Amino acid sequence: MRIAGLTAFAAGALILPATLAPAASAEVEDITIYALGSEVPVACDYVGANCSVMARMFGSDYALPATVTINGRELSSPERLDYPDRERSAIRGTWRPPAKGTYTIVATQGSSTKTLVVEITGDPQLGSGSAGLLPSGSS
Repeated sequence: MRIAGLTAFAAGALILPATLAPAASAEVEDITIYALGSEVPVACDYVGANCSVMARMFGSDYALPATVTINGRELSSPERLDYPDRERSAIRGTWRPPAKGTYTIVATQGSSTKTLVVEITGDPQLGSGSAGLLPSGSS
């Protein structure tokens, strides 16, 4: 009986620290998206835009792993930025909307999640470097 009592005590001792541990403190603050390539950020609302996507996190557990997905697919080649003196971090990456439609961007860190829904409504835009690719009409 004494062994059974010690076993129960030991099992309880293992559970106790987990129940007394403070809750994780990490939260996704926001998600921003804008088109790159201009001096002033503009809406990222057209097919093929070169969009910057950033999710910012804060809290004492700011360094926990975080993910950003777009319609369920992870943001490709994200860059992680950590600011220990401010208990903040961010994930930043580039995304090019492949087609018109609705895209759901989800940032997750620990149990915190934020969602941003983006509507891509514009047709692809020709950049200034594409002028030489069109026929001029002169002979």
